[in-house]
Amino acid sequence: MKKTLFLVFSGAILIFTIISICCAPIINGDIIGASGWKTKNCKYYEDVYKLDKTDANKKAKNLCNRQKAMYGLEYSSLIIDVVLGFICTILGLLHFFDVAKPFEKISGIIGLSTGIIGFILTLVYICYSGYIFTNDTTKGFDDSYEYYTFTNPDGSTRSGSGPLIKLDKEGAFAEWDDSKGQYKCLFYKSNKPNSILITYSDLGKKQYNYEKKRHYDIDSKYNTCIGVYSLCDGSNEYIPNTSASNPQKKCPYLYLSSSPSGVENKYVFDRWVSTIIFSCFIAACCIGLAIFGFLLFKSDGSGL
Repeated sequence: MKKTLFLVFSGAILIFTIISICCAPIINGDIIGASGWKTKNCKYYEDVYKLDKTDANKKAKNLCNRQKAMYGLEYSSLIIDVVLGFICTILGLLHFFDVAKPFEKISGIIGLSTGIIGFILTLVYICYSGYIFTNDTTKGFDDSYEYYTFTNPDGSTRSGSGPLIKLDKEGAFAEWDDSKGQYKCLFYKSNKPNSILITYSDLGKKQYNYEKKRHYDIDSKYNTCIGVYSLCDGSNEYIPNTSASNPQKKCPYLYLSSSPSGVENKYVFDRWVSTIIFSCFIAACCIGLAIFGFLLFKSDGSGL
C-alpha cells in the first residue's frame, strides 16, 4: 500500500505541475507587463522610501518586492516540482513492480525531501500569487498598459495605454447626482487613488470582456451617454456635466466611449485561477508524498 500511494502522489504532483505550467500566467506571458518583473530594481524603491517615508513610496517598494518574488517563485516552484515529481514517479514505478527493493530507504528519503521542499515552495508561491491576484491592481506604479482592444460604436477598433478602471455591471463609471449638478465617480474613495482601478481578480467580470447584450445602436445609452473617464482619476469624486458627450441630456450614468471586443481578460482570469487551484492540489499531494516517503523509509521491506 505504501508503495502504491507513493506512486499515486508522485504521479499526481507530476500531472498537476504540468497542467500548472501550461496555465501559469507569467510563464505563458498572460500578464501584460510581467516580463519586466524579473528585472525590476527594488533597491531603488527602498532607497526612495528611506529618503521620503510616504505611504505611496512604501506601497511601491512592497509591490516591487511582491512582483519580483512571484516571478521567481512561479518558475522555481513549478520547475522544481515537475523535476522532483518525475524522479519520484520513476522511483514509485520501480518499487511498485518490486524491481528496486534494495533502494527503498533511499527512495523514501527522496520522497520525504521532495514532499517537504515542494510543499514549502508551492505554498509560498500560492500566497504571493493569491495576494497579487486579489489585491493588486492591473497597473503597477511604473507600468502603463491595458488588457484589451476597444471596439468603437462605428465598428472600428483602437488600443492605447493606461490601466483598466472600475465599471459597474452595466459598464458605467459615473452616476448623475442631481443635488450637485455633476456626475459622481462611482468608485471614488478619499485618499485612495488606486480605488478606481480594477484588481486582477476583476478581469473575469463581464464588463471587462465582450458582452453581446451591449448594444451600440444610435440611441443606445452606450452610444449617447459617453463620458471622459480620465477625469475620474482617483482624485476627483465629482466631475462636471461638461465631461459628458451630450451635457444637455443629463444621462443617469456615463459609459466608456468604447468597449472590449474580446475575452482576453477572462482568459487571463481563468488561467490564473486554474494555476492557483492546481498549485493547491500540488501542495496537498506533496504532504501525501512526504508522509508515504517517510513510511517507505521506515519500511521493513514487507511491501505492506
